[in-house]
Amino acid sequence: MDLKTLEREHVVLKGHFLLTSGLHSDTYFEKFRLLENPAILVDLVTHAIKKMSFRDFDYVLGPTVGGIAVAYEFARQLKCKAAYLEKREDKMGLYRGTPVTSSHRLLIVDDVLTTGKSINLMIDAVTAFNGNIKSIAVLIDRSKETKFDYPIVSAMTVDAATYAAESCILCEKKIPLVRPGGKR
Repeated sequence: MDLKTLEREHVVLKGHFLLTSGLHSDTYFEKFRLLENPAILVDLVTHAIKKMSFRDFDYVLGPTVGGIAVAYEFARQLKCKAAYLEKREDKMGLYRGTPVTSSHRLLIVDDVLTTGKSINLMIDAVTAFNGNIKSIAVLIDRSKETKFDYPIVSAMTVDAATYAAESCILCEKKIPLVRPGGKR
Protein backbone atom coordinates (compact mmCIF):
# COMPACT_ATOMS: atom_id res chain seq x y z
CA MET A 1 0.00 0.00 0.00
CA ASP A 2 1.31 3.44 -0.84
CA LEU A 3 0.36 6.97 0.10
CA LYS A 4 -0.75 7.83 -3.46
CA THR A 5 -3.39 5.07 -3.34
CA LEU A 6 -4.68 6.38 -0.02
CA GLU A 7 -4.82 9.93 -1.40
CA ARG A 8 -6.67 8.74 -4.53
CA GLU A 9 -9.21 6.92 -2.33
CA HIS A 10 -9.66 10.08 -0.17
CA VAL A 11 -8.27 8.32 2.92
CA VAL A 12 -5.51 10.93 3.15
CA LEU A 13 -6.68 14.55 2.95
CA LYS A 14 -4.51 17.67 2.85
CA GLY A 15 -5.49 21.05 4.31
CA HIS A 16 -5.91 22.41 7.87
CA PHE A 17 -7.66 20.02 10.23
CA LEU A 18 -8.70 19.96 13.88
CA LEU A 19 -7.95 16.46 15.17
CA THR A 20 -9.88 14.70 17.93
CA SER A 21 -6.82 15.26 20.17
CA GLY A 22 -7.26 19.03 19.82
CA LEU A 23 -4.10 19.31 17.72
CA HIS A 24 -4.11 20.92 14.29
CA SER A 25 -2.63 19.14 11.29
CA ASP A 26 -1.93 19.59 7.60
CA THR A 27 -3.00 15.96 7.00
CA TYR A 28 -6.13 14.06 7.98
CA PHE A 29 -6.79 10.34 7.68
CA GLU A 30 -10.45 9.66 6.94
CA LYS A 31 -10.63 6.11 8.26
CA PHE A 32 -14.15 5.54 7.01
CA ARG A 33 -12.94 5.89 3.40
CA LEU A 34 -10.44 3.18 4.27
CA LEU A 35 -13.09 0.99 5.91
CA GLU A 36 -15.37 1.36 2.86
CA ASN A 37 -12.79 -0.39 0.72
CA PRO A 38 -12.19 -3.97 1.91
CA ALA A 39 -9.25 -4.47 -0.47
CA ILE A 40 -7.34 -1.56 1.10
CA LEU A 41 -8.13 -2.73 4.64
CA VAL A 42 -7.05 -6.30 3.83
CA ASP A 43 -3.82 -5.03 2.26
CA LEU A 44 -2.91 -2.79 5.20
CA VAL A 45 -3.64 -5.53 7.77
CA THR A 46 -1.63 -8.05 5.75
CA HIS A 47 1.30 -5.63 5.63
CA ALA A 48 1.16 -5.02 9.41
CA ILE A 49 0.99 -8.75 10.18
CA LYS A 50 4.06 -9.42 8.04
CA LYS A 51 6.00 -7.07 10.34
CA MET A 52 4.98 -8.91 13.53
CA SER A 53 7.43 -11.19 15.25
CA PHE A 54 4.67 -12.72 17.42
CA ARG A 55 1.47 -13.90 15.69
CA ASP A 56 -0.09 -16.45 18.04
CA PHE A 57 -3.01 -14.54 19.56
CA ASP A 58 -6.24 -15.74 21.15
CA TYR A 59 -8.04 -12.40 20.68
CA VAL A 60 -7.64 -9.19 18.74
CA LEU A 61 -9.13 -6.23 20.63
CA GLY A 62 -10.25 -3.09 18.85
CA PRO A 63 -12.34 -0.07 19.81
CA THR A 64 -15.90 0.49 18.67
CA VAL A 65 -16.99 1.87 16.12
CA GLY A 66 -14.31 2.15 13.45
CA GLY A 67 -12.01 -0.36 15.14
CA ILE A 68 -14.52 -3.18 14.75
CA ALA A 69 -13.68 -3.76 11.09
CA VAL A 70 -9.95 -3.40 11.81
CA ALA A 71 -10.05 -5.90 14.71
CA TYR A 72 -12.18 -8.30 12.71
CA GLU A 73 -9.77 -8.28 9.75
CA PHE A 74 -6.72 -8.79 11.97
CA ALA A 75 -8.51 -11.68 13.72
CA ARG A 76 -9.59 -13.20 10.40
CA GLN A 77 -6.05 -13.18 9.05
CA LEU A 78 -4.50 -14.35 12.33
CA LYS A 79 -7.15 -17.08 12.70
CA CYS A 80 -8.26 -16.06 16.18
CA LYS A 81 -11.23 -14.29 17.75
CA ALA A 82 -12.04 -10.57 17.78
CA ALA A 83 -13.46 -8.61 20.69
CA TYR A 84 -14.50 -5.00 20.92
CA LEU A 85 -13.76 -2.46 23.63
CA GLU A 86 -16.57 0.02 24.13
CA LYS A 87 -16.33 3.43 25.74
CA ARG A 88 -18.85 4.14 28.49
CA GLU A 89 -18.55 7.24 30.66
CA ASP A 90 -15.01 7.86 29.32
CA LYS A 91 -13.87 4.35 30.28
CA MET A 92 -13.13 1.52 27.86
CA GLY A 93 -14.21 -2.01 28.66
CA LEU A 94 -15.54 -5.33 27.43
CA TYR A 95 -19.19 -4.79 28.27
CA ARG A 96 -20.90 -7.65 26.45
CA GLY A 97 -19.69 -10.65 28.38
CA THR A 98 -16.79 -11.44 26.05
CA PRO A 99 -14.89 -14.24 27.84
CA VAL A 100 -11.40 -12.70 27.58
CA THR A 101 -9.25 -13.70 30.55
CA SER A 102 -5.74 -13.06 31.82
CA SER A 103 -4.55 -16.29 30.17
CA HIS A 104 -5.49 -15.14 26.64
CA ARG A 105 -2.77 -13.69 24.41
CA LEU A 106 -4.04 -10.32 23.18
CA LEU A 107 -3.33 -8.02 20.26
CA ILE A 108 -4.64 -4.46 20.58
CA VAL A 109 -5.36 -2.73 17.25
CA ASP A 110 -6.42 0.70 16.07
CA ASP A 111 -6.71 2.55 12.80
CA VAL A 112 -4.63 5.74 13.07
CA LEU A 113 -2.09 6.49 15.81
CA THR A 114 -1.53 10.18 16.60
CA THR A 115 -1.18 10.80 20.35
CA GLY A 116 -1.81 7.26 21.63
CA LYS A 117 -4.81 8.29 23.73
CA SER A 118 -7.16 5.62 22.33
CA ILE A 119 -4.56 2.89 22.63
CA ASN A 120 -3.76 3.93 26.20
CA LEU A 121 -7.48 3.76 27.07
CA MET A 122 -7.56 0.22 25.66
CA ILE A 123 -4.40 -0.74 27.54
CA ASP A 124 -5.95 0.59 30.78
CA ALA A 125 -9.11 -1.45 30.15
CA VAL A 126 -7.14 -4.63 29.48
CA THR A 127 -4.73 -4.21 32.39
CA ALA A 128 -7.73 -3.67 34.69
CA PHE A 129 -8.48 -7.40 34.32
CA ASN A 130 -4.78 -8.37 34.13
CA GLY A 131 -5.03 -8.98 30.40
CA ASN A 132 -2.01 -10.47 28.65
CA ILE A 133 -1.17 -7.88 25.98
CA LYS A 134 1.43 -9.29 23.60
CA SER A 135 1.49 -6.55 20.96
CA ILE A 136 -0.16 -3.49 19.43
CA ALA A 137 -0.82 -2.89 15.74
CA VAL A 138 -2.08 0.16 13.87
CA LEU A 139 -2.85 0.72 10.23
CA ILE A 140 -1.32 4.19 9.98
CA ASP A 141 1.23 5.65 12.39
CA ARG A 142 1.47 9.42 12.26
CA SER A 143 2.67 9.74 15.85
CA LYS A 144 6.37 10.50 15.52
CA GLU A 145 7.62 8.20 18.25
CA THR A 146 4.68 7.59 20.61
CA LYS A 147 5.93 4.90 23.01
CA PHE A 148 4.14 2.02 24.72
CA ASP A 149 5.30 -0.75 27.04
CA TYR A 150 4.43 -3.32 24.35
CA PRO A 151 5.81 -4.02 20.87
CA ILE A 152 4.00 -2.03 18.19
CA VAL A 153 3.83 -2.43 14.42
CA SER A 154 2.16 -0.32 11.78
CA ALA A 155 1.19 -1.07 8.21
CA MET A 156 2.59 2.30 7.24
CA THR A 157 4.16 5.37 8.80
CA VAL A 158 3.17 8.74 7.40
CA ASP A 159 4.86 12.03 8.16
CA ALA A 160 2.08 14.44 9.02
CA ALA A 161 2.76 17.71 10.83
CA THR A 162 0.79 18.46 13.98
CA TYR A 163 0.62 21.74 15.87
CA ALA A 164 -0.74 22.95 19.18
CA ALA A 165 -3.65 25.30 18.46
CA GLU A 166 -1.80 28.27 19.98
CA SER A 167 1.26 27.79 17.76
CA CYS A 168 -0.29 26.52 14.54
CA ILE A 169 1.43 27.85 11.42
CA LEU A 170 -1.67 26.98 9.38
CA CYS A 171 -3.76 29.32 11.56
CA GLU A 172 -1.12 32.04 11.10
CA LYS A 173 -1.50 31.60 7.32
CA LYS A 174 -5.30 32.00 7.73
CA ILE A 175 -5.99 28.60 6.14
CA PRO A 176 -9.58 27.66 7.11
CA LEU A 177 -9.75 25.08 9.90
CA VAL A 178 -11.90 22.00 9.19
CA ARG A 179 -13.12 19.51 11.77
CA PRO A 180 -13.74 16.27 9.89
CA GLY A 181 -14.71 12.90 11.32
CA GLY A 182 -17.49 11.67 13.51
CA LYS A 183 -16.51 12.76 17.05
CA ARG A 184 -17.84 16.11 18.16
